[in-house]
This record gives sequence, C-alpha cells and structure tokens, in this order.
Amino acid sequence: MDLATDIRNVESIVKGSRIDVPDKPGVYAFWWTGKRNELLEASTHIILAGPGGRAVDVHFSDWWPKTLVYPCLYVGKSTNLRKRFGQHLMRGSKNRVHTIPESGRKQKAATTACQVRYGIEHIFPKERNPLSVISTKVGFSCTVYRPEEIAERFFKEDLLIGTWQPWFNVDSER
Repeated sequence: MDLATDIRNVESIVKGSRIDVPDKPGVYAFWWTGKRNELLEASTHIILAGPGGRAVDVHFSDWWPKTLVYPCLYVGKSTNLRKRFGQHLMRGSKNRVHTIPESGRKQKAATTACQVRYGIEHIFPKERNPLSVISTKVGFSCTVYRPEEIAERFFKEDLLIGTWQPWFNVDSER
C-alpha cells in the first residue's frame, strides 16, 4: 500500500461504531482531500511555545507539495492503527473539544493523541462541527508493519514528516 496514493476518505472508513482500519502496527497519514482554497483560506497561523517558553510564530502558506495529490496534515506511527485512528478523531465528542484563542497560540490538547482533531479545530476555529469537516474533507492512508519492524516505523515516520511537511506535526520539539 502506498501511503501517498492509497487514500480513503474518513467517511468511507467509519461504519457506525466500526472503523475499517487494521488493528495492527504501522505508519499512517491523514490528508486534506477537500478543496484547495478551503484549506488555504483557513487559519494558517499558530504560535508555539519554544525554548524557554519563548513564542515561535509560524505561518503556513501555499505548502501543497507538488509531488503529492493531496497535502498531508499529519503523519504518525502506532502499534494499533485502528485504535490510534479513533483517538485522533475523538468521535464521542460531536461538538468542538478545543477553544482556540484569536491570537493563534497553541493550546494544550484535550488528549495527547488527538492531533488531527486539534489541528482541524485550530485551522477552522469557527467550525461548530469539526467531525463533519474531518469526515468529508480528510483522508487516511496506512502501511502495516510486522511487530518486529519497530525501528523501521520510527525511521519511516521521520522520513515522511521531513518529506511531506504535514502541518499538524509542527511543534517546537521537532
């Protein structure tokens, strides 16, 4: 499976309470599959806490890599892709989970595992139903690894983050 081309919309993956993703270890990516202008007109500014608490002002512009059909929002690795997929979406919370200040300063996320949900709520701060945006305008792809290939998953995740430059992977620790 090619992470950059075998992309399925989230709404085709979630079937009621069932998530059609392998419950195996692997590397995965979330993609923006909506209209280009919707993403580029979103809030593309975030203020991160850098070294010593110093503010790091980040602005994204037309970063849609020419080599990709869709821009990558987030790349990750997991020992259970299905469980991790669900953690990102927080499907039990229909309304907004995060309050994004007008300043664009990054807030502490509701969990340590909901980067995609937090990211969508950050770039669309007025959206009342972020799960609808995720369901209809975000795609997902993954590659399964054998449990003994744990090192390969770490290297692949880092390689893809460096190559695809996903917005939601940007933080002051990388």
